[in-house]
Amino acid sequence: MSPSTLKITVVSIVLFIVSTAAFVFMLIQSQQQGEQLVAQLTTLDEQRAQEESYYRLQRIAEESTADRAQLSSYFFSSESESIDFLNMVERLAPEAGVTLETDTLNLVEDAEDDKQWVEIGFSFEGSRSRVQNFLTILEELPYVTKIIRVNMVATSQSQWQSQVIMRVRVLTYDE
Repeated sequence: MSPSTLKITVVSIVLFIVSTAAFVFMLIQSQQQGEQLVAQLTTLDEQRAQEESYYRLQRIAEESTADRAQLSSYFFSSESESIDFLNMVERLAPEAGVTLETDTLNLVEDAEDDKQWVEIGFSFEGSRSRVQNFLTILEELPYVTKIIRVNMVATSQSQWQSQVIMRVRVLTYDE
């Protein structure tokens, strides 16, 4: 082989090696960039999902304001609201045809569910049907209640007396 051919061959081998190395380097770089792009797209998708979740929860919170207000009306937000409850029950008693007396009013913690309740004791009397009707009214009051004890006795042939101990749930949560 002539020296010029040898020179051209060496130069071409060197150029081939350099171009192959450049091609391999660019291929590796493009794979790394592709992996970074996939990771960034995954992060972007997660961020968009969190934003969608946040906006969905915000919309639900706005749409459910009335429902949450209605639900919270079924609970006492504090023990002091028991006065309004007692006034309502005392207004309902004459309408139901019974005489009512409030015996006890205590704040208790239920051992079963570790929740606070206002425990109220009532005594009322009237005809049997009116006493039973008033018991039904107490059971159906728009509050979260538990009837703990009911004692109903006849004081005469037409008069009945009932003693009821009930609990009304005190709502405790961070607003």
